[in-house]
Amino acid sequence: MEQKISRKQILGLGATTMALLASSSVLGHDHGDKKSSKKKKAEKISVPGSAIEASSACILKGRVCISMCVDMLAEGHKEMADCLRSVEETVALCDAFVVLSSLGSASTKKLASICLESCERCAVQCDKHADHHEECKSCGEACKACISEFKKLLAA
Repeated sequence: MEQKISRKQILGLGATTMALLASSSVLGHDHGDKKSSKKKKAEKISVPGSAIEASSACILKGRVCISMCVDMLAEGHKEMADCLRSVEETVALCDAFVVLSSLGSASTKKLASICLESCERCAVQCDKHADHHEECKSCGEACKACISEFKKLLAA
């Protein structure tokens, strides 16, 4: 089955890729001199790299799912409305998580908790359509990976 990629999906994927690259850059590069970086390392909040990666994948899969939901709603499939709302919320929260956690925000764990709840709801919605829509199946799987990473982060 051939899948068309819309301009909206390409823009979303590009934005997500840029966020992931930016977070990788922030995670892997120390901009300070050696004397001041030792002090800063002790004060810096640890950045949850695996949760950022899972969230970035969730954003990517979610944007594809959103596009499919919009197309299905346009064709009159009203049963996709709850899925669309759930995925939109999850993508927004995961995007905020990627940005704030890569900055070392003190709100990272609080936001992870909210993202966990949203991903759980989203996975339930996507699972309802997973047998008929590959996009929902992929999004639900990405949400479940996020759930696992958020639970690890919150337990630490």
